[in-house]
Amino acid sequence: MKECYNMVMKNGEKIHRTWLVYSLSADSVYCFACKLFGKQHNALTKQGFRNWKNLSGHLKEHEYSKMHITNMRSWHELQKRLKSKTAIDQINQDIMHLEVQHWRGVISRVIAIICHLAERNLALRGHTHKLYDPQNGNFLSQIELMAMFDPVMTEHVRRIQTKETKVQYLSGTIQNEVIGLLGDKILEEIVRRVKKAKYYSIIMDCTPDKSHTEQLSVVLRVVNCEPSVGASITEHFLGFIDVKDTTGKGLTDTLLDKVDNLNLSIADCRGQSYDNGSNMMGHKQGVQARILQLNEKALCVPCSSHTLNLVVSDAAQSSVTSISYFGVLQRLYNLFSSSVQHWAVLEQHLTQLTVKSLSTTRWEARIDSVKVVRYYLPEVVQALSALEAHAVTKKDSITLSTAASIRAELMTWRFVLCTVIWYSILYQINRISKLVQSPSVSLETLKRETTSVREYLENFRENGLLASETDGREIAEALDIERTFPAKRERKTTRQFTYEGQEETQSSPKENFKRQFFLPLVDTALTSLNDRFNKLEKVYDLYGFIFSKEDIHKSIQNGTLGQKCRALERNLNDLDAEDLCLEVRAAYHAFPDDVSSPREMLDYIYKEDLLDLYGNLSIALRLLLTLPVTVASGERSFSSLKLIKTYLRSTMSQDRLSDLALISIEYRVRRSLDLEDMVTAFAQAKARKQIM
Repeated sequence: MKECYNMVMKNGEKIHRTWLVYSLSADSVYCFACKLFGKQHNALTKQGFRNWKNLSGHLKEHEYSKMHITNMRSWHELQKRLKSKTAIDQINQDIMHLEVQHWRGVISRVIAIICHLAERNLALRGHTHKLYDPQNGNFLSQIELMAMFDPVMTEHVRRIQTKETKVQYLSGTIQNEVIGLLGDKILEEIVRRVKKAKYYSIIMDCTPDKSHTEQLSVVLRVVNCEPSVGASITEHFLGFIDVKDTTGKGLTDTLLDKVDNLNLSIADCRGQSYDNGSNMMGHKQGVQARILQLNEKALCVPCSSHTLNLVVSDAAQSSVTSISYFGVLQRLYNLFSSSVQHWAVLEQHLTQLTVKSLSTTRWEARIDSVKVVRYYLPEVVQALSALEAHAVTKKDSITLSTAASIRAELMTWRFVLCTVIWYSILYQINRISKLVQSPSVSLETLKRETTSVREYLENFRENGLLASETDGREIAEALDIERTFPAKRERKTTRQFTYEGQEETQSSPKENFKRQFFLPLVDTALTSLNDRFNKLEKVYDLYGFIFSKEDIHKSIQNGTLGQKCRALERNLNDLDAEDLCLEVRAAYHAFPDDVSSPREMLDYIYKEDLLDLYGNLSIALRLLLTLPVTVASGERSFSSLKLIKTYLRSTMSQDRLSDLALISIEYRVRRSLDLEDMVTAFAQAKARKQIM
């Protein structure tokens, strides 16, 4: 069938039959020229020709017929007149052209307004669907606003109000069609970029929405490289998926269906990262284990942000003192937030920061609670004293006793030391947690930062208590607090027999504080940090020799470069070990000194057009940078989910939700698309009375 679109000459050349068209609905072929200009009917003009066995001979007979030649001349004559604007109905042609431009302008503005509202997670529709009604929603109000200044939209609104047209393109159905079109176009562009990058990593996470539906967020991480432009690491959101089965098998099947629908190969997956749930990270039945069974090259990297949160969680449960300390902070917040009057008292004394509540899920939020008392403890104490005076005036005994008890807790040397120690630890962990949440961060940064935090904690264990006492001295002096620990009465046991030993020497209060709070806190944080990040040692061993030029130098010096290159080839089979070894050696001597990190090395290769010299090294660097560090991009998509699917929009369909999220989250991809192409695609998708 396809070969009939071309007429094959005797010398093998092919001439396209411009007059031959195929009707999908009638499953027949027609002669366009004869259908339009012919006065006599034949098989190619009336009902169409569908005798496929004899199609070739019939077409050859038809194209040399006198009737066909006459109609083709008429068609070519009309084409010339239309191009030169000398047709007999040129006035009608001009009017038709103006009408086409008008409707293209209307559709362009409708698409632009929908994109503007969707990118900001705003609702489109209101309670009514009438223009100039106060309850008609954001979309129609934007149409009204644009009609005040834009001549195209002014004319369109005038036609609607005078009922000159029945086609408005302002209904909810059109909005859904445009949103679906935009979502499809964005997804097509993302898939094109992923296929161009070849390798990708999977990031997944789940959360329930307002309608109590479990939403699965799927994100792909890729490294895009272009000559003269360099390398860029991006994480693309693919949409939300309504999942019924949240087991490892159910989530894996859902993911594989999504990858298959996008025509992506699971064999090109080189990394995966999830939260610490057993259905995701289970070693036997989890998603990561099932993906590894299909593709052993898809290395699993635990989410470092979740891991750091667990480190803080373990440290917070290390001692009774830590638990009671955060209990005091929560009581402080509850007291001031219990009424507007209490909060006003707090604002009179605190202008820079305010007290924060503890979070049950975001452990890094605890640094916000600690930061206030770390730097503004005297002001907080003054606010509590003012609140006590206010409670006396109002005869509020409950507030009075609560404020007095909290102030007594805060006015102790033990609380001041706990604050300084906790803030020092939380600051370091929060710093690395914020750093690794960037999509452009790679594993060598994670290793460097976790190593620095580990070294800091080890040094803090030895010298941290003394340094904290020095830092807390200024706070104690401002509050006139004695820098001593209250002595506790030690329990004495009665000797039952004469051969029992004497009681050991009682420890000082400071030693008890160190033994019961400081050492358990730091040791728990260190142990948790080592245990939870030890899972990455396999990945570090595989790629560690190209983390920096210093690592390359070490592997060359100790003679392990060839061994590590062969290990990388054996595990991934995407490059040649011998060639990689030669390229790494050459890169170490040839690359500038300021080009050290994997991102900088890959960027240098593509910007300087050195791919023919460092082909295997570029593949190794792309594989390394493709590996995810956190699932932060998936977590960020949940923020958009909560803004899009609110209580008032809880009945939104799944397709509309996913498309709106795509427009909002992938706004950079959407803005890179040509709006005129979207207008044309919309016009082709809709069979309307108006000519587009």
